Amino acid sequence: MTPQVFLDTNVVLDFALNRPEFVKEAESIFELKDKGKIDIHISALTLSNVAYFADKHKLDAFVIVGMFINWINIIDLKTTFFNQVIDSDFLDFEDGLQYYSALNVKGITAIVTRNTKDFRSSSIPVLTPAQFLHQLSDDSE
Repeated sequence: MTPQVFLDTNVVLDFALNRPEFVKEAESIFELKDKGKIDIHISALTLSNVAYFADKHKLDAFVIVGMFINWINIIDLKTTFFNQVIDSDFLDFEDGLQYYSALNVKGITAIVTRNTKDFRSSSIPVLTPAQFLHQLSDDSE
């Protein structure tokens, strides 16, 4: 079975905005998807964030969001996610929404983020992009 991976907003933004210090690892993750080695999931909240920051950086938000919609799996936000965050130990509301979105992915193997500390309450393994890429390369040997 193909590993099911949830990407936090920061990793998607690294790719979409071509952030020099982080884009290489983000590109490597998306290349794994293109090679059929992983399935990528993001929340609809991430798409909204991507549109906002793309616009701020004078990029075409419609094209970028459309690309992601046609390329990776998008998890719709549900009212229950908001209620779960309210009742949770998450200190960052947005990260809580990301976590409860990820929990809806059947067979989820990891949440990939550059802010692992914000996911301390996670029952899903939380990895940085570098840790994820390293783990995946170890698994394929």
